[in-house]
Amino acid sequence: MKGHAEIAGGGIGGLALGTLLCQRGWSVRVHERSPEIREIGAGIYIKENSIRVMEEAGMFAKLAERGIRLEKAQVRDCEGKLLLERPHNQMSARVYVFTRQALIEEWRDAAISSGVDLVTNSRVVGSEPSGKLLLEGGYEISADLVVGCDGFSSQVRESLKIGATSHKLPTQINRYLLPHRRFTQELITTENYAGQRRIGVTPCAENMSYIFLVAPINELIANQIPLNVKNWVSMFPNLSEMLHELSLTEGTSHQYCLVRCPKWQKGKVALLGDAATGMPPTLGQGAGLTIMNARALAEALERSPCVEVALPKWESAVRNVSDLTQNWALRYDWITRTCPPSLSWLKPLFMGTMQAVPAINRRMRIADRGMDLILPKVIAATN
Repeated sequence: MKGHAEIAGGGIGGLALGTLLCQRGWSVRVHERSPEIREIGAGIYIKENSIRVMEEAGMFAKLAERGIRLEKAQVRDCEGKLLLERPHNQMSARVYVFTRQALIEEWRDAAISSGVDLVTNSRVVGSEPSGKLLLEGGYEISADLVVGCDGFSSQVRESLKIGATSHKLPTQINRYLLPHRRFTQELITTENYAGQRRIGVTPCAENMSYIFLVAPINELIANQIPLNVKNWVSMFPNLSEMLHELSLTEGTSHQYCLVRCPKWQKGKVALLGDAATGMPPTLGQGAGLTIMNARALAEALERSPCVEVALPKWESAVRNVSDLTQNWALRYDWITRTCPPSLSWLKPLFMGTMQAVPAINRRMRIADRGMDLILPKVIAATN
């Protein structure tokens, strides 16, 4: 089927879905409440599941020029000792890192090229299952499909009254971009552990590095911006030079969030991205799941006689992969945040077990191969 879609949210999910629907003959309007299409944050990991969708959409080749393809991932202790290593050199397990702004700009350009109507300064306040998008000021717009891609505090989701819950988790992440590769000369992403804290270090562009610092929310001194150098260096002495530079660098703070959504659709309205599957970024699959689920939704709509038939079949086909990924992301956050400093040696043991036991590793990283799992299910459900 083809029709008209109104999408709330001009982030990655809204732009990706809008692009994919327009490429299949739909007319699409995307509403962004901000004055411009932009992304808040620093760097972002993009893995095989979403890479394949972006290649199909015809926009990944240009995006790839703006990022870094990683060769491996490492975990190190507070003194720099290597604890774990995972290669990323297979074509079936590609991992790239980009600045968030690069990713949003390429999706924006792809959306515009595909015919998406982008409307900025347009604030969505809700929806109706009959297929209405509600805008600030009492305006209503009817559509064949309404999609809430409006994030963790989704107004579309709340208006559907489907029993969803959203709350913040007791973990904070501070993100930074450095305009050089002095600390990231190799094509490696590294997570450094000390006590209940983590520091991630990765290249994300030809001359840029992405650094993130994670700590429990109750460690107030650890979460300060500007960064408290003395406090962090006391735990990560091997990263002293980098931490001193971060103290002079503007950063962004974000508290981990969780959305539990018993249904992703009602009538002619669907939820996508953080509005439905908000989770900690511990597995680097927030954007990946969003893009993958957008591709599956476009497939279900193309193969179904009407929206009301397509949406339940789409959710049923893709839900398991998202639920498993969300639960493993929570477990990862829990083990790193709650393990007492005196037992911090258990963390690499725990992660090593997850890596060494194929059944556990495959379940934890199920989203990485998600396209091979969910598209056949969507096709089977809609035949």
